[in-house]
Amino acid sequence: MTAKTSIQAQVIPKFGEQKKAFSIDELKQLINAAKSMSDLDQAKRYLCSYFIPSSNPHGIFMWWSEIKYLEHILDKNISKLICPITKVFYIQSEQGPSQKVEFNINKWFMVKYSTVCVATCNLQKSRIFKLGGQLYLNIFLGFLHILRPISTFESITHQAVKFIFFHVQDIWYSGDWNFTEYIINWLAGVSTERKMYSILYLKSG
Repeated sequence: MTAKTSIQAQVIPKFGEQKKAFSIDELKQLINAAKSMSDLDQAKRYLCSYFIPSSNPHGIFMWWSEIKYLEHILDKNISKLICPITKVFYIQSEQGPSQKVEFNINKWFMVKYSTVCVATCNLQKSRIFKLGGQLYLNIFLGFLHILRPISTFESITHQAVKFIFFHVQDIWYSGDWNFTEYIINWLAGVSTERKMYSILYLKSG
């Protein structure tokens, strides 16, 4: 495993796991504190825990940890968030004078960082996963409500659900339970992200 591969292997699982908001000042501090090119790995890991390039849709996804949200940003607008912070190093060569090497975090991320994902939505996958060699970013942020057994709900909730199902059975399908059960199963399929091969078409006078 090369050094470049090693860095990216450390970065990928950390995307979307940060608990505090992204700070450009913290990124600057990490870059300025670096004494060598290898010391920049910490700044790279910090940056890539908040940002990841995407080929579909094309652009950059940013993780907003404080509100647990993924924002898609166009490449042309990313410099407003990832400033072109630079750091200059002087590397002593075996023969001759030291060489000047300049590191630009924006250029590194946009040009040299080769991890690129494809956005998808899957209830059963982790935030970042691979399938057939392709890296995917799971943009599913979780259900609005925590799933729990129906027996744990209050009676007023049970009555509300029964009212809705009664409306579907009595008004939509004139008391036919077979059609009502189909609708219940259809809605359950949608909520679990099953690919549906039909749509609901409602029409009234």
